[in-house]
Amino acid sequence: MPVTRKRIYYETAGQGPAVLFIHPPGMGHITFRRQKEELSRSFKVIAMDLRGNGRSSLYNSRPLTMETIAEDIISVLDHARIKQAYICGYSNGGSMVLEAAINYPDRLKGVILLGGFPEVNSFLLRNEFKLGIWAAENKWMGLLAGVLAGAHEWKSLKNMWQLASYVKRTPPEVLEEYYRIGLEYKATDRLGKIQCPMLLVYGQRADYLHHYRKLFSRKMRAPLDMILVGNVAHQTPTRKGSAINKIVKDFIIKHEATPTLQ
Repeated sequence: MPVTRKRIYYETAGQGPAVLFIHPPGMGHITFRRQKEELSRSFKVIAMDLRGNGRSSLYNSRPLTMETIAEDIISVLDHARIKQAYICGYSNGGSMVLEAAINYPDRLKGVILLGGFPEVNSFLLRNEFKLGIWAAENKWMGLLAGVLAGAHEWKSLKNMWQLASYVKRTPPEVLEEYYRIGLEYKATDRLGKIQCPMLLVYGQRADYLHHYRKLFSRKMRAPLDMILVGNVAHQTPTRKGSAINKIVKDFIIKHEATPTLQ
């Protein structure tokens, strides 16, 4: 499988308009196994491992920042020889997509955020990040891996084991740094710089994230759509894979038919 010059691992499948998936810290490209399997029938699907996660190297001693991560995302597109792509980020992976959209507007056809947020400003979300920092600080990667895998893949012991094993590949100090960056990140006042259409997708039961819809509506200038997925909380790409796949497919087809002028 391909690895960029910066030693960023990624996988591709299918042909057609490109859609790149960005995972939350620790979870790796296998978070999107359902999207890769189904959406690759219609599109070129790319799923990468973030720097220092899964099969990707830290590459160098350069400080880890959202800007660095955004550069890595674009480096994957460069390595795959893709001029423009739709980019889908899940949870904190969505913050990384926002940074890429703000800094590289000519490379994105559209943004899809699954449970995304431009800043951490709610009590529950802030404490989720702090809990992750605490677990990583104490090197309780087994516990953290088990919690993440159980929340996302509880219907399949095989998938649960694979995801837990993948989370454990990330060094605890790297995961802690990702959580700290995510907790401190704020793109709210820069959302108006995003030029491509955006789709927000939230689980109906993820109430602590729903207020972000109003925030995006106030700050965004580009076309913005929002969808709530029923009978699920935050773990939409794994627990509601088929529904997410249809939503992503419909969004891409819509904007391929009526491209946004940049």
